[in-house]
Amino acid sequence: MTVITLLISVTLIQVPLGNVSGGNIAIVSEEGNPVDMVENVSMKIVSPYWNIDYCNVSTTNVSVADFLFECADHYGFSVKADNWDSYDSLFVESIDYIENGKDGKYWQYYVNDEFAHVGCSRFYLKDNDIVEWRFEKSPF
Repeated sequence: MTVITLLISVTLIQVPLGNVSGGNIAIVSEEGNPVDMVENVSMKIVSPYWNIDYCNVSTTNVSVADFLFECADHYGFSVKADNWDSYDSLFVESIDYIENGKDGKYWQYYVNDEFAHVGCSRFYLKDNDIVEWRFEKSPF
């Protein structure tokens, strides 16, 4: 298993990449072409205390998780995440020290106003996607 160690602000995150040959993941478009960049993507983070809008970005960070880390680096806030083996994905535990479980609320993300049903490191963006992280009670 390949492990990548990322330092985001002051939070150390280790991301197991599973059974990935050589540590590379091939992301492909609907047409089957490799994707190494998405264009005009945006992220909104809605917390109890502040909101962030990171808009109309072209990026090589094509997963929701990687795009979140990019946004954190750009604005200087922390993200704490752990790998959940049972889902083969990252689980965001806190954003800017706002931790899951407070008042029964958790960090959850939506893409184009639809609740995402996969872990954030397994959801790959397409051009013009809008990601929104909300700190709210689970819809389940």
